[in-house]
Amino acid sequence: MARKYIFGIIPTSDSPTFGVCGFPPGPEPAHTVVYRGLGCVVSNYLGEDFASLSKESLLRCLMDHQAVIERVMKDYPILAVKFGTLVEGDGDVQRLIEQGYRKFTQALIWLDGRVEIEVAATWDLSRVLSDIGREDEIVRLKRAMANGPPGDVLEQQIRAGEIIKESLDRRRDKYQQRMIESLQTIALAVQPNALVADEMVMNVAFLIQRDQEGEFDKRVRELDRACCDQIDFRVIGPLPPYTFAPVEVVRPNAEKIEEARRVLGLGHEVSEAQVKEAYRRLAAETHPDIHPDGEQGGERFTRVREAFALLTAYCRGQNQTGERAAQDRRYSLAPEDVRHAFLVTIGRSARAA
Repeated sequence: MARKYIFGIIPTSDSPTFGVCGFPPGPEPAHTVVYRGLGCVVSNYLGEDFASLSKESLLRCLMDHQAVIERVMKDYPILAVKFGTLVEGDGDVQRLIEQGYRKFTQALIWLDGRVEIEVAATWDLSRVLSDIGREDEIVRLKRAMANGPPGDVLEQQIRAGEIIKESLDRRRDKYQQRMIESLQTIALAVQPNALVADEMVMNVAFLIQRDQEGEFDKRVRELDRACCDQIDFRVIGPLPPYTFAPVEVVRPNAEKIEEARRVLGLGHEVSEAQVKEAYRRLAAETHPDIHPDGEQGGERFTRVREAFALLTAYCRGQNQTGERAAQDRRYSLAPEDVRHAFLVTIGRSARAA
């Protein structure tokens, strides 16, 4: 039986299809499994596990994943599920929607009418370095290296490299601050991303209202003019809120959950508060700072800490509301229930603008 690949969650009571396919071999049309007003956009998956695919195949699959999500986005707001998420069949798909129902519903309400725009800015690095090379301190070091004793050259080269980097960072920070301050005034949230090359000045995701796209583009054009061709801008979007509401679905390992339950001495039904209480009690008994001569030099404490982390993540993944305050809600650790469980996490890592 083909597994089901999950693209995302949409609000719908229908079962729409979108005229796009999933992954080869034998690409299957994307379709929707519906439960109580929510739809899970899926396709049959006949391929190998993603972990075994080559980098080239993974990249093609990622592009297909994004193409389906961005096609669905034309008609529906969508919570994009992390690339590579597979379940066993329609029954699992429905259980996923059921178990994550409140989290999905709340996130879709929060994201209604909002889109992500990514802005990347680059500069001509050779031009910038040439400008830095004319700064007074660099000029003095160049003269010293040309006229000074050979033994001092290495130290002066190291110092010159440090000054160049400091100047480069200052210039980049100045540009980035100016650009973010201009754009974030119409953004609901902002998330800076990693700069993967010295040529990059900014790589930032913005969450905006869909009806503000025109104003956002106008601000970028104004920045482009203000930078006098010193910065090149690339705008990607509108996109689904990949950055601002990433959905991760994990199947817990029933054997590891059972082992953690036994380590903490818990029953088959627990709350997050009970997990924390058991951890604190056992940590006091096993911590190597308190009992330096304890069992195998702290090995038991390590097991206790790992069990606490695993069961806490399990409880929070099962928490329908997503609120950490609900620490007294109880969850089954019975192996048959764990094997049918999904742990759903919807992140909101970005800062408000």
